Amino acid sequence: MRIGLLKRLLQGLAAIEKEVAAERGEFSLFALIEKEEWDEYSPVPTGSSWRLYVAAPWIWADEMAAFQYLHELVRPYETGRSPFMRSLSVHIVRSNSPHLEEVWEYCDTTNGMVEVYNVDILDVTALRGYIFASRRPAELPQPQQPTAAAR
Repeated sequence: MRIGLLKRLLQGLAAIEKEVAAERGEFSLFALIEKEEWDEYSPVPTGSSWRLYVAAPWIWADEMAAFQYLHELVRPYETGRSPFMRSLSVHIVRSNSPHLEEVWEYCDTTNGMVEVYNVDILDVTALRGYIFASRRPAELPQPQQPTAAAR
């Protein structure tokens, strides 16, 4: 991915993460991972793809609606302009995934960005990745609800 496109993608996803967290509640995981793609008939990688992994209590409450909502938000950042650069895809990480605990132990951040390179994360070998938010759900602050007087 060209550096200008990557910068635009990272800035856009950071903004989305902050806006959605303020509106719906904090993420327990919001991470962009570049995964190397292999063809079973080729001894070398055939390309790579970007995947946005997300997890949050509000997502688990209605996964389909959350997936559609997040997919629409990231659509402007899709990069499928060549056969080697597939579109950005959204993946929901379920609350019972054993890989979430590993990520939380490895990285604890909210509204920041931690870069990772050549690591096994979320059962994927990542060439590189950017973790914007990673916290256990019990530690997440809930969005402010309007008071009766403010309504």
